[in-house]
Amino acid sequence: MKRHSGCDVFVEKMYKLNKGGKEMKVLRKTMSVLLVWVLAFGLAACAGGTKPAVETGESNENTNVSDNGEALEVWVRDGNFYEAITTAAKGFTEKTGINVNVVEPSDMSDDLAMALSSGNAPDIVSIDCVLVPYYASIGALADVTSEFEALSFKEAFSGGLLDLASYEDKQYAVPFAPDLSVLLYNKDMFIAAGLDPEKPPTTWEELIDYAKKLTTDDTYGYVFAGGDAGGMMFTFGPYVWSNGGDFTNAEGTESTLDSKEVQGAVQLIVDMVYEHHVTPTSIASYDWTTAGDAFKSQNAAMIVLGSHAVGDIVNGEWEFEAGCALVPSPDGINYASFSGGDSIAILESSDKKEDAWKFVEFCLSEEVQVEGLIPIGNIPARTDLYDNHYFEGNDEYLVLQEALKVGRAPYSFKYNEMYAPWLDALQYALNGEKSVEEAMTEAKTQIDAILAE
Repeated sequence: MKRHSGCDVFVEKMYKLNKGGKEMKVLRKTMSVLLVWVLAFGLAACAGGTKPAVETGESNENTNVSDNGEALEVWVRDGNFYEAITTAAKGFTEKTGINVNVVEPSDMSDDLAMALSSGNAPDIVSIDCVLVPYYASIGALADVTSEFEALSFKEAFSGGLLDLASYEDKQYAVPFAPDLSVLLYNKDMFIAAGLDPEKPPTTWEELIDYAKKLTTDDTYGYVFAGGDAGGMMFTFGPYVWSNGGDFTNAEGTESTLDSKEVQGAVQLIVDMVYEHHVTPTSIASYDWTTAGDAFKSQNAAMIVLGSHAVGDIVNGEWEFEAGCALVPSPDGINYASFSGGDSIAILESSDKKEDAWKFVEFCLSEEVQVEGLIPIGNIPARTDLYDNHYFEGNDEYLVLQEALKVGRAPYSFKYNEMYAPWLDALQYALNGEKSVEEAMTEAKTQIDAILAE
């Protein structure tokens, strides 16, 4: 009873705060979904509970709050984008006189759920693009369809971010900072192994062949984050898609992990461990950091990473020469990439939507997209901004452009909820505890139950 009473109190608060006049039954449904979501995920990241981001996040210390104490509040989930958006906020204030407060929550998902339930949500969020459908479906995001359609460059957006920014044929977010999965390889190791450093593997057969030649007593040919659900979705998803598979059906109502296409992709990485011995037998314990460090410390020759790592290559951050390429596909023709990164959205509860959209539009400008994002490895979300001085002489950015063309991402209202059964299945297969078919079939059954809820 207490939980239901608390929900009613929150609904009443949201109703009074909501100037758009949402009906009580819609708000009650929204709050119920939010509270269930918080209970499901809110305790996962912080053992001691969570605090609203306005208490735990880092604010832009140079912000000048307006006389009435109000400023646009923007939450940024990725530390890599915090500096870019903070710089954008300063430039926006100089041009418009509208003050902006930039906050980096300790955990965007947890803190935003709490802020929504308490009525203390920010005006704008730069959020993981795969979570946009969920937040749009519960009414948390403002409909910006008319504003988006009025953009002169609306046709310049493409890839998974654009697909994920809509819900029921309406626009609830705008692509902001693409993050694309690509193959990175150590050119120095290629040369030592007698491989052409300018010809990375393009097919699965070549990937295995190269990995064998690159594996020595001290190094492995290929590594991945076998113990990280999000990392595996980002880096392994392209193998599934290029093999003709997918994680769910088109409607998102049923898992397809039991398909031969998905199982074929999983078998590829299992064989890397047990048949070809080019990947550590302990790979199921590697998280994102462990896998990345293995590559950066030259204990592994190849890995799939994202746009920020490409920025490290261009900026000469490593002690060896590295290259990047599209993730190998079965035929070397039909490639795929995980098109992740951040989308930017306005919260439905904001009472400053007009100014908020002005800031969103500013974040899509050449000043921010080119000068703010490219130096940290991201390419602009707008394809019409590809003709810029950063791209000249850096073929790595051309690879990211190609990756964006073949980029995609799962569209689901329960993306995070599929993580556990998905990772469990991979762990069983990578540890040799279950066959690939058995592991994927069990995961399908578990995910189907989640999707049916």
